[in-house]
Amino acid sequence: MNLRAIRYFIVLNETGSYTKAAEKLGVSQPSVSHAIKELEAELGLPLFHPVRRTELTDWGKDLLATARTSMSVLDEGVARIQREAEGIGTVRIGFMRTLGMTTIPQMAAEYKQKYPENGLAFKSGCTGELLEALSDGKIDIAFVLDSEDSHKYIFHYLFSVPLVLLVPQNHPLAERESVSLEDTLGYPFIHYSKDAGLRKIVDGAYRKAGYRPNIAYEDEEVIVIAGLAAAGFGIAIAPSMKPISTINIRMVPIKPAIEMPIYASLSKNRIASPVSMNFLSFAIDRLQNETSI
Repeated sequence: MNLRAIRYFIVLNETGSYTKAAEKLGVSQPSVSHAIKELEAELGLPLFHPVRRTELTDWGKDLLATARTSMSVLDEGVARIQREAEGIGTVRIGFMRTLGMTTIPQMAAEYKQKYPENGLAFKSGCTGELLEALSDGKIDIAFVLDSEDSHKYIFHYLFSVPLVLLVPQNHPLAERESVSLEDTLGYPFIHYSKDAGLRKIVDGAYRKAGYRPNIAYEDEEVIVIAGLAAAGFGIAIAPSMKPISTINIRMVPIKPAIEMPIYASLSKNRIASPVSMNFLSFAIDRLQNETSI
């Protein structure tokens, strides 16, 4: 069905005159008449009374109600797309939970202060599920670890966080200035779940050193693992995070150093909106060379 004819039909009903409708639409009166005749021919029923030419028939009233609703939805959609083309809209952000205490909230708050007209939506999770959400178009940008699926995503490096050994305050390793992975082998180890991105980093470091940790417990949340370590269930390796420093635990540097790199990721299979690219640029400027989370 011709959208132009539908618009002419709505305006004709609003003005009650072919002449006024033509003036409002910026077209000739015959153009309005022709559009209405085309519409009636397509539907097979008269929309206006044959004598009182601007009085709607029952079919015309039915079409008018539907047309107004449809055109309103269409106009809203067009306006939303035009706003996004101008860099105004909502950015859906996904981020690892380790970044959710301070890093992402603080950066997002600064973005909102600079661009108050733009909206933000948040989703936290592990790297794997966030990249899947990115690929499915459920989020626009993911702040994650690297992935083997680099052919599906674009990774913008932001910064790296050193990993440290977490031990209770009374642990034999608590007073050490630094430890090696070999030093950790005699103690129960609290590890990350197999789908957690940090699991791959820690396993890779042990494998490179030629060792395997003595795994006693597993969980996917860094803060939970830190709590278990503080309670004496074992030792753990975690990012050097401000929230962890507030609990009763010791964070011992590891030598040689192990780091957790953080990336801002986009999907290669989707076209990023201008507002998403604006947020990405802001995030890169704000977070590159960050030293803590």
